[in-house]
Amino acid sequence: MITRRKILPGIALCGLALSFPAVAYDMEQISINGFGSIIAAQTMDSDETLYGNDNDLSFQNESRFALQVAAPIGEKFSATAQILARGSDDFDPDFEWAYLSYQATDSLIVMAGRQRFNLYKYSDYVDVGYAYHWIRPPQGVYSLPFSSGNGLGFLYNRALGDIDFNFTYKFIGEEISDYVPSGTTGIEPARFETTMSHLVNLDFTWDDFNFGANYGLVPELTYESSEISALETALGSTFGLTDDQVSSIMSEVSVEEETVNFFGTYLGYDPGAWFLLAEYTYYEFDDANAFSDQESLYLSAGVRINQFTVHATYGMDENEPSSDVYKSITDPTLRATLKGAVSQQEEDSETYSLGVRWEVESGVALKADYTTYDDDINDGADADLISAGIDFVF
Repeated sequence: MITRRKILPGIALCGLALSFPAVAYDMEQISINGFGSIIAAQTMDSDETLYGNDNDLSFQNESRFALQVAAPIGEKFSATAQILARGSDDFDPDFEWAYLSYQATDSLIVMAGRQRFNLYKYSDYVDVGYAYHWIRPPQGVYSLPFSSGNGLGFLYNRALGDIDFNFTYKFIGEEISDYVPSGTTGIEPARFETTMSHLVNLDFTWDDFNFGANYGLVPELTYESSEISALETALGSTFGLTDDQVSSIMSEVSVEEETVNFFGTYLGYDPGAWFLLAEYTYYEFDDANAFSDQESLYLSAGVRINQFTVHATYGMDENEPSSDVYKSITDPTLRATLKGAVSQQEEDSETYSLGVRWEVESGVALKADYTTYDDDINDGADADLISAGIDFVF
């Protein structure tokens, strides 16, 4: 039986990138690996949508294909690249990874370039469906619609007796021209930018136990939304507010150079025949704005029977508006307008899923699951989703 523990280290290390030096190079040193997922999904009712899927059966929305190329450069350096094509982007290829790494010591690796954000347990292989038991990781916890940034990374790992210890620090920034915040609908894509951010991850593995803790500090986050700009114009032209009044309100709505703190932790126990896994994340904005503070967790358990894994997952998500500027407004129309602007991500939901994974052979897994999403704030967002697919690595 192939266990998760045997698979993940190989996946996490299977990409170190193509290089073309102007000197003779032994092509046998270059390794090419890859992975992919072909996922079919649809909601159960015609008016339901969930995770980008609707009642029309689609094989494209969550399918993806990637190539990873590895090449050592001398004794200490190596180059890494991963090119990923997503069905949701019409399979346009894009670089997820593109960095140079330096093996400073037996335990320390320094990286420079485009690399993963280490915010979750499965950050390094969140796109590799074969690495986990679900069709998709719980979307409340794994809420960011991007997973890579540009900067420096430091990876330190060593064995402390029976404990495998890993420490990661990354200094990374990112800019996206067509960002859409998670938990929103009907929003036009807009520019999103984070300054160089500090990301810290600690991970311990002891026998069958795995524990990790993550922290992220984003000193400045900016989101140039057309909806927010339209609101600023309407405050003066439609509601007749003075410039000072508009400025006061927009200071609690606009997302401009905001500070964000991220906290996360996970705990797993996996003796082989069965497993338990829990993960928790919390995003906190220091200044009030149109984004919501987000708290999410999931609990997952499964049993392995020969080549099959049967599993169940419960998820909880609570997003509370970081700004309550609307509460001081007496005009009912303006109050409703402002509340809508700062509450687009508001959520109080629960998710339940049941699934099965069949290890057809090493490197190929068939999966199916049924997911129910229940939103206590917006009943119209409730949905049931059925999904099936095949994940593979090569």
